[in-house]
Amino acid sequence: MIGLSVNLRLPNLFLSAGYCLYLAGAFLLARNRETFLQGAAFGVAFLIGMAPTLIANAINAGSPFTTTYGGQDVAPPELDATVLRQYVGDVQFTLLAIAAAWTAWLWCFHQGRARQAAMVLAANLVVNVIFFMTHPIFTPYYIMPIDMLTLWTLLFATLILRRKAAEPGVPQLAKALKRYRRSMVRPDSVGRR
Repeated sequence: MIGLSVNLRLPNLFLSAGYCLYLAGAFLLARNRETFLQGAAFGVAFLIGMAPTLIANAINAGSPFTTTYGGQDVAPPELDATVLRQYVGDVQFTLLAIAAAWTAWLWCFHQGRARQAAMVLAANLVVNVIFFMTHPIFTPYYIMPIDMLTLWTLLFATLILRRKAAEPGVPQLAKALKRYRRSMVRPDSVGRR
């Protein structure tokens, strides 16, 4: 899906940054076949999703890695106070701030897969924020995909955490549920006591 999103807008290429960094880091730490195959599978799927863009670039610009963008869109990165103020004043910056705070919460207060998801999202957010904040023109719609991808992933990670917490195998939650059920008094049972 991330590879296919590049076909809609080339800046969506940066959506894969966190996944690539995470999978490369996991392979460098573990150096086993499983992590290599996970990274390779992601790379192949991403390349297949990007195929229409690469083919279109080859046809229209003469090379799969050349684009027909011109002027300001291909200018080198620079920090511009005016562009930064425009991003901070835009409503989409609020979504970005929520995503960053939620990612930090997931990273600080959870372990296991939730923390792994937070690492992927943090890497994605950092790469995307650096790119878009140093882009010489204000393009708020460019940051919408990273906002939505991050928020959706955070929502799913949080829902999975809630589902796991509700499982009967979690002792403290099971005890709390048992106490809650005992404290509940049904109206039809009040007169019988």
